Amino acid sequence: MEDKYGTSIRTQTKTKDDYFSISSKLVTNDQAASTTVKQTKHLLPLIFYWQADYINTVTLNPKIPVSTFSSTFRTYANAKGLKQKLNGAKIEVSVDAVPNVFAIDDRGHIVWLIFAYGWDVFSVIPENKDMVVSYRLMKDSSETKSGKAVVSDMNKPLERQKKVKEGTLQYLFQYDENIKSMTKKVVDKILEEL
Repeated sequence: MEDKYGTSIRTQTKTKDDYFSISSKLVTNDQAASTTVKQTKHLLPLIFYWQADYINTVTLNPKIPVSTFSSTFRTYANAKGLKQKLNGAKIEVSVDAVPNVFAIDDRGHIVWLIFAYGWDVFSVIPENKDMVVSYRLMKDSSETKSGKAVVSDMNKPLERQKKVKEGTLQYLFQYDENIKSMTKKVVDKILEEL
């Protein structure tokens, strides 16, 4: 996680424009890209065969998806004409919830004959948490409209991966693209409600 997101966590993203601002109470000053909790879910030690199931629950720093949300929102909102639709008003956007937790399920197998032969099968499973964004329209320092946009988590599990690093990177690539797609859906919902 640190290799992929380390530098983006330590950089400041612009979250204001002349007609919108983006904030989130999820973002903290934590500089770690993620935290991982390891848990042994199941262990079956037999004489000739062992099976173990380990779960690593990874929580990404919320700054990662909020930063992706901010840059995608800016680009997509400008392309869709949100500024013109606001007609001089400003919009305050708050990212209230975002998917940022997934589990790496490691199922290990060992067969004991003369030598031990082992193999692992990895799966990456998202938590399935919706993106929730609230907004307020402000005109002349007074609120004219408010609302909430909820977009279902688009992340899908990656089953039966052979290598944990490759499977995790593949999931994170999907994750980044899905955060961008979910952000575009948020902008579309806001435009529909205006």
